[in-house]
Amino acid sequence: MVVPLLHGARLNLVRGLTSFTLLLPAICITASLLVACVIIFRYSFNEWDPVHTMTPAVTSANYETLLTDPVVRLAFWNTLRLSVIVTAFSLLLGYPVAYAIVRSRWRTFFVFLLVAPLMTDVLLRAYGWLVMLGNAGLANRLLSLVGIGPQRLIYNDLSVVIEMVHEMTPLMVLPIVGALDRINPSLREAAANLGAEPVRSFLLITLPLSVSGILAGSLLTFALSMSAFVAPLIMGGGNVTTMTVLIQQQMLVTLNWPLGAAESVILVLLIILILVGYRRQVRRFAGAVG
Repeated sequence: MVVPLLHGARLNLVRGLTSFTLLLPAICITASLLVACVIIFRYSFNEWDPVHTMTPAVTSANYETLLTDPVVRLAFWNTLRLSVIVTAFSLLLGYPVAYAIVRSRWRTFFVFLLVAPLMTDVLLRAYGWLVMLGNAGLANRLLSLVGIGPQRLIYNDLSVVIEMVHEMTPLMVLPIVGALDRINPSLREAAANLGAEPVRSFLLITLPLSVSGILAGSLLTFALSMSAFVAPLIMGGGNVTTMTVLIQQQMLVTLNWPLGAAESVILVLLIILILVGYRRQVRRFAGAVG
């Protein structure tokens, strides 16, 4: 009787140690991120001196500056506006792609093509778009053939949106593919047998049941768009000021670490608040449709 108990206890111990070992890298990464967040939060209450840069203190002057500085308000508005546009275009482009992937027999191949660009570095993708959208690039050559080129397609909001949509669309498609794949095909067949047209069947069955994928993809795309740095920096060329670019300038150019830390804290809090509000609205819509 004692031997089976000892064997069970030893087995549970081995399983526990195995689980802890597998989770250890994730625990270390999460702990390091939390420590970094605490340090940044503490820095946001320090003072900045042109000579001594950051000096230890406990002051709310940096947060008060954020409320009155028009540059910060402009950067936040640009960040929010571009994130909404990128999320909307990623959804408009991504939903038909996800729908086509689910109904295709070559699903694995198309998913590979979808995620293949994510295997390249974001800097390479950004510089690739600079070449394609430049004055002598492919896009302007095609515009010149139809008599409306060349146009200025880089170092503006348009180029930032194009690069970010290219970057974010796969992250929008994959959750929607998962949601569409879980829909029972018999529901559409029943709707067709009852005389529902394909469009009506899509609006009343497929679209409401895929709201969970739309929600997941939109939240992921919006959060990453709000915190995007490479696209505004490279594709914007200094003409598109977002919160991430402003934080980089404060930290590395002016060396105003306290103000840059305060901007980082506010950006994270705003992203969390917007995502929570968006999640509630989408769930309310899904409940009303259901």
